Amino acid sequence: MLPKKTDTPEISAKSMAKIAPRHLIAPCGLDCSRCVGCVEGSVAEHALAIAETMGNNFQTYADRLKTFNPAMNEYSSFRTLLDSLASPNCGGCRSENKTCLPSCNIANCVSERNIEFCFECTDFPDCKKTGLPDSLLERWKKNNNLMKNTGIENFIKGLAERPRYP
Repeated sequence: MLPKKTDTPEISAKSMAKIAPRHLIAPCGLDCSRCVGCVEGSVAEHALAIAETMGNNFQTYADRLKTFNPAMNEYSSFRTLLDSLASPNCGGCRSENKTCLPSCNIANCVSERNIEFCFECTDFPDCKKTGLPDSLLERWKKNNNLMKNTGIENFIKGLAERPRYP
């Protein structure tokens, strides 16, 4: 049976996500490769592909199509967002040009301590230097405990099966 035109297609995160290269796994355990700001990221890759497929003149077609597809009224806003997603500027938390949470001290701390991930530190999980808001501290602990208990490679594989923005 064919889906109704009003049905929203379900996209499996497992079918879309790739396993991130290790240099794009932040010391906190987040996957920079799936961040909206990452130059090497999948969001940028997919946004650029959509932008290239649509070309630079799609507004003309959107204007024609909006008579029977009201969503096309929003094309201009969509294109602004799409172009932004297609041109990120962050190299990930381990790069010189990171643009993540300004209060986060984790990348600098692990660099100073010459470790790769927080769980390798003697202050983990009771570190007071993260700079993370309370809303992210539990995720930071969970990610690093998973790495510690399952191994970094298994953790990285598991990231590809979870949403980046839960």
